[in-house]
Amino acid sequence: MISLVLALVVGMLFATGTYLLLRRDPIKLVLGLTLLSYGINFVLFSASRMTRGIPPVVADKETFAGDISQFVDPLPQALILTAIVISFGVTAFMVVLINRRNALVEQQAARSEEVTVIPINDPFADAGYYGPDFDKDPDDYEWLEYSLADERRRDAAARHTKGKGARS
Repeated sequence: MISLVLALVVGMLFATGTYLLLRRDPIKLVLGLTLLSYGINFVLFSASRMTRGIPPVVADKETFAGDISQFVDPLPQALILTAIVISFGVTAFMVVLINRRNALVEQQAARSEEVTVIPINDPFADAGYYGPDFDKDPDDYEWLEYSLADERRRDAAARHTKGKGARS
């Protein structure tokens, strides 16, 4: 009965977390990821078992009268602790990314004349958010044409001009 309840809780956590991950709101994205990590922790918890009345550490195996096979496996507990630390780190990283994204959008909005039209390619924004003529200009992505060869040519030219200045 307890395993059925735990399976239902895990299923609801996974379903709710997935639903929230598919929303466009950044807060719902973070909450969905958190619920998914809770679901994973419960799955790892259900892989172990709890036995009461058996000491966690046995000093002398030869004099111990209990059944050693009834001890709790420490691996799921270690995996749960590791999953908690990893999920905290990923959540903190996502919050920092969302904060940085919001700072960039606000900075771009402050420079533009119309606050409602922000010319940033944002995958989380609604389709009609940027206006109908967004991405019409083919030169929007000219910064992608910058290459490492251009950087090397620029460095070689800088060294060449420094060498001429030192000779004179």
